[in-house]
Formats: sequence, C-alpha cells, structure tokens
Amino acid sequence: MRARSMSLPSSATQGPPGPGGAKPPRHWVVIDDAFSWDECERLCAAFADLDARDGGLVAGRFDQKVRQSALVWLPEDGAFDWVASRMARLVGDANRDVFRYALDGFEEQLQIASYGPGHYYNWHIDRGRGAVAGRRKLTLSVQLSDPQSYVGGEFELNADGHPFQVPAARGALVAFAAHTLHRVAPVVSGNRLSLVAWVHGPDFV
Repeated sequence: MRARSMSLPSSATQGPPGPGGAKPPRHWVVIDDAFSWDECERLCAAFADLDARDGGLVAGRFDQKVRQSALVWLPEDGAFDWVASRMARLVGDANRDVFRYALDGFEEQLQIASYGPGHYYNWHIDRGRGAVAGRRKLTLSVQLSDPQSYVGGEFELNADGHPFQVPAARGALVAFAAHTLHRVAPVVSGNRLSLVAWVHGPDFV
C-alpha cells in the first residue's frame, strides 16, 4: 500500500524539544490523537481476539535476552483496512513535512505488540538485512494502552546520544527513521499495547 497524503495536526510538523530545549535534528515526529480513544479500544480488543505469538527480532530471529513480548499480525482481510489507510495518510504527510524519504509503501503486515510484567525490548534498530527488513526506512508506533493502566514500559529513542522518552498519550503516533536506536523499558505491572508498522523504500543514498 502506498502512502497517501492528508493534512496532519499542526503538532505533527514540530519535533520534540532536544536537550536543553535546543531545536533537534528531524529524526522523529510525534502526532497527537492519531487514533481516538475508542479506536484504541477496538485495536486492544482485536489483540485479545487474535492468536498471539512470542515477539521476535528483525529477520525472524528470537532472543529473550533482547526481547520478551507477545504480538499479533493484523489480518489483511478487509476488517482492518481503515487502520492501514490511517497509517498511510499520516506517514504520507509526516514524510512530506519532516523526513522527505523516497518511499514505496508498506511491505509487511501491521503488528500489535503487547508487553506485560517483566517484558521488554532492549536497544535495537528496525532496519536489518534481507529483502524486506533491509528496505525499512520509517518505523511507526501508536500508543494503544491507557498509560495509567501499566507501570514501566517507557518507549525511548536515541538518535543522537541523548535518549528521548516518547510521550505515552493514548492514540499518539511516533514516526522515526528505522535505523534509529530505540527500546521498550521493562514493564513492572499492567500491560502496554502498541500498533507498529514499517514503511519501505529504496536504499539511502
């Protein structure tokens, strides 16, 4: 599916503040209210209805020292076309306004990841080797859970040596370069769910 364009909220054109309040490089963008509270509830319910499996690493590898989580892949049967369309619309404008990458579209199914007590995903990047993972250029992550429903599980990015904690507002989307280091800190209690997608394109030049 190729990204389509539509106006983003005004907050989407501004990156989070850098260390000391300085204007940061445009490594990521946060879009508030990308999904409504009710839409997040629907996606959380979908996770419960689908068959979850252990979360793996790039290129299908598994290492519990790096990642412990559960995930589902959203079926491509029409029931979730509205989710893919929303993500395509948002990333189309985010890319136009912030990244300006050459993109082809989504080449992997959308994923919902769940982090329960003791689950985590250590520092890693999403761009890997292989025909598909090697073409990942942008990562999209949407906060599905009510942030009051869990403890821990902070989502952090580190593009320039200064870790940034992504706001945990329900329905917010963060888009960032797939080669950016990021992690999910260990969850202490409760359950953190997020919607994740990757946008693909030709090699950087």
